[in-house]
Amino acid sequence: MTWNLRSGAGFGMLLACSVGCAGRFDPASFEGTREPRRAEPEAVLEVAASTAEMEKLGKVHASCRLRTGFRRLDGERLSDLDCSTERLLWALHESAASAGGELLVGARCSARRVDKGSQESEVRCTSEVARYVAGPLANSRPLSVPRSRAQGQPAPTASDVRRIDEPDASLSFRITLSFEPVVRAYDRPALRGDQVHELPRLPLADQSLGDLIASCAGGCDEQALRASVLTAAGRLGAPDVVGVRCYRSAAGNDCVGTLAAPERRE
Repeated sequence: MTWNLRSGAGFGMLLACSVGCAGRFDPASFEGTREPRRAEPEAVLEVAASTAEMEKLGKVHASCRLRTGFRRLDGERLSDLDCSTERLLWALHESAASAGGELLVGARCSARRVDKGSQESEVRCTSEVARYVAGPLANSRPLSVPRSRAQGQPAPTASDVRRIDEPDASLSFRITLSFEPVVRAYDRPALRGDQVHELPRLPLADQSLGDLIASCAGGCDEQALRASVLTAAGRLGAPDVVGVRCYRSAAGNDCVGTLAAPERRE
């Protein structure tokens, strides 16, 4: 299946790496000419085709592998567990902005089965990256403060607001997840991270499903790791996460929480 993506919707603020994170990790592969940054990722526009006002800088692509269902996790990347075209497009926006781009031109995403009969799919997004060289949005030099939201855009949507609370796409390719189920079987629909409840104690009606650990080698923002635990819990179908606690180690930092769900479906 293939999608044509022509939306110019903005994206929320990005969560920065902590001081211990050496530089910004870019999971998207950019090939072309790099220029000084002119726009933040949420201000990079998506357009169907280039015009005379634009100059192409190169191409960018990103991919992830999607496998659904409740299961054991052994160092699985957040970007794979929560693999989606939306997440990959965030990665393209971030990479394009880092390369000095202001536009994604002709962005396209596709998905295919990894093997015949396999339940695992590879999702891939690609786009050309461009910047303005003429017209009202053109700048002859880098902006002292990169444009943070496209001019004339409406107020943030509900999707934009949810994005603010999630790790940026680049971090999701660095954050890894480990989970050892303590129940033999569990089959519930996947949830969005913002649909998962973070609780201080296990409710009487809930059963524990096991502890999930989100890890970031080199160190990440704690808020990003906490959000990763909720996002991962949702992908596994767990509506509750209990007692999230975070700590630092020699390798980086981690957050762990107990996944839980009511023993009886309502």
